[in-house]
Amino acid sequence: MALKLVYFPLPGRAEPIRLAFTLGGVEFTDERITGEQWGGGLKGEVAPKQMPLLYVGDKVIGQSLALMRYAGKVSKFEGKPLYPECPELSLEVDEFVDFVCEMFPPMGASFKIADQAEKEAFRAKLVAEGGDIYKWLSYLDTLVGKSKSGFAVGDYLTVADIALFCFTLPLKSGWLDGMPTTCLDCFKNLAAHKEKIAAIPEVKAYYADPKTPVYKVFQ
Repeated sequence: MALKLVYFPLPGRAEPIRLAFTLGGVEFTDERITGEQWGGGLKGEVAPKQMPLLYVGDKVIGQSLALMRYAGKVSKFEGKPLYPECPELSLEVDEFVDFVCEMFPPMGASFKIADQAEKEAFRAKLVAEGGDIYKWLSYLDTLVGKSKSGFAVGDYLTVADIALFCFTLPLKSGWLDGMPTTCLDCFKNLAAHKEKIAAIPEVKAYYADPKTPVYKVFQ
């Protein structure tokens, strides 16, 4: 069945889906459209659904977490599904991913700030001690630190790792104005996790594609 993922030419909420399909060797069309293309017609056609959108045959499916779970279910990496078949393990994965998603609203709010200086100050505050994102990074750092495998959940790669990796990447890259590239330095477990996932050959190959990166992944 033909798969087509549609999103802006940015990582955002589509990146974990793209990476899961890629790691699983699942063939899909990665269509990246402009804001004009979205607002000029597609948005009205699929309302109230929002991007990312996944075209599965003749169906159009929205909701990024549903799409990520689907990508994990149809993708295997080193013989194991990226979304666990075990109900208890998949529950832990869902919980971890939901924790990661708690950081999206405060980050998203920063994109709505028009004044550049105000935006940068807002973002710096998010990852400063006591900030809305700092608090979740601290908790996730503790969770990853309890893992004997170095993976977010269990002892093999899952969409929980991919979700965390795709969120921490832009924080450290310098791509986000006002976001200190040192913001993960005090979270040793998260920094180590980022490097662990970045070292996977298939991940390196994905970000070596000229159309993929909008920020530096490997530093």
